[in-house]
Amino acid sequence: MATHIISRRIQYIIQYVNDFKHPSKKKILDFLNEKDFSVSSRTLERDIERIRADFGMEIIYNKESNGYYINEEKSFKVDSFFRFLEIVTLADILTKSLKNGNKTLQYVSFDDSTHFKGIENLKDILIAINQKRELHFTHENFSMHRFKEYVITPLLLKEYGNRWYIIGVPIGMEEIRTFGIDRISELTLGKLSNVKQKHFETQIKGFKNIIGLNYQNKKPVKIRLLVEGLHIKYMQSLPLHHSQIIHSKNEKGQSFVDFFLIPNYEFITQILKITNETEVIYPEKLKLEIKRILKKSLDKYN
Repeated sequence: MATHIISRRIQYIIQYVNDFKHPSKKKILDFLNEKDFSVSSRTLERDIERIRADFGMEIIYNKESNGYYINEEKSFKVDSFFRFLEIVTLADILTKSLKNGNKTLQYVSFDDSTHFKGIENLKDILIAINQKRELHFTHENFSMHRFKEYVITPLLLKEYGNRWYIIGVPIGMEEIRTFGIDRISELTLGKLSNVKQKHFETQIKGFKNIIGLNYQNKKPVKIRLLVEGLHIKYMQSLPLHHSQIIHSKNEKGQSFVDFFLIPNYEFITQILKITNETEVIYPEKLKLEIKRILKKSLDKYN
């Protein structure tokens, strides 16, 4: 069977197990049959093994529920995988439409990224990460209006706000730095790196405790917002952070929304975007910071 067909079948298996609570093997097979993939029980088991080997996704059978689930603790970057799956699925839909002669792109509007630079460097960046090689490039610092040459060991490629960033360790430094690829020029692959990447695992894992890129070597804190009912629907469909927990509504139609993260610049920005629909309940420090920013903004109009 063609590689493309197997790939699509595997996407369906992962998505179905993720979307439904502990589906049985029969339900998975019935779902695949509806999608024109008639496979045997043994083939499904082989697919699950391949998913584990190729994607680091642990799909486990639970005897008590007689169904399968994704063990997120043992799986590798589940959120990133599903984000990747979204991109692959969209690309597949557009490709099929274009092959059929449809003028699909006339009816699709993307964010304006026509002037975004650096996409051509993604391939070399991924090669450097996979092969543990150094990267040489010139980086433009917008705030300081200067160009500087760097040699880094790249550790992670991260997307945020429709832009891509390299997170890595510059030569001679003991902490990670973030570089926007749209500000990078003259990028070349270097020699094998001597940096012990395991020494920076804690810093890399720290990105799970923040929104965006502004990494801080701090401990995450419990945060509670009170959010209006209408905006709760938006937060349900697109959570601000993986730690987000939405509680049941009160008599006014509002809900408490809890987070466990480091309240960095990007998180504060997200709160300010929905100022009319939300209120910080705790911690007090964050509440005062939001109040200070709002007062400063209001003073400009007085």
